[in-house]
Amino acid sequence: MKMELVDPVDWGSIIEQIDIEFGAGVTKSLLGNRVPVTMSRGGAKIFYVIPTEWMSRLTEIAEILDIQLIGKELGSIDKGRFRLSLHILVELTELTESVIIVSRRGAEAFTYGRSIIRESVVELNTSLVRGQRVLVLNENRECIGIAALSVDAPLLNRLGRNRLVAKNLVDIGWFIRRLG
Repeated sequence: MKMELVDPVDWGSIIEQIDIEFGAGVTKSLLGNRVPVTMSRGGAKIFYVIPTEWMSRLTEIAEILDIQLIGKELGSIDKGRFRLSLHILVELTELTESVIIVSRRGAEAFTYGRSIIRESVVELNTSLVRGQRVLVLNENRECIGIAALSVDAPLLNRLGRNRLVAKNLVDIGWFIRRLG
């Protein structure tokens, strides 16, 4: 695969999406002293973040080697939508308030591909709105995936215990279900 610098138009839309959903300036903090690069695989563009000092050597090496992976995977654009990688979620957890904390049983169900119901919710920031993507944390505050809220957070207590709160988008059990 050929490694390339990120297209400014693609990168601008990625920054906008991450910052809208997880907080202003989160993308910049997530990058730190790293720069984004991209590789194409099939119809998808995969984005990686690498230390800035690697750039000068990579341009030389990329001509000789067929690089398949590099740095830390940030996410990918497939069918016009950017999707965060599971690899970056631990870092993202420390930078955002867009999280939902679920019980032990809720976390287990989530990692099996299930969505989150009201009785599983331990904590939810009241400023979050329907449709917003949130990081799903277990009670130990370990990130186990991403979900999309199905309800505005202030309305949470009005829901019955078995009502849908957030739809599972991706979880750490995905690798096992897909490859196992």
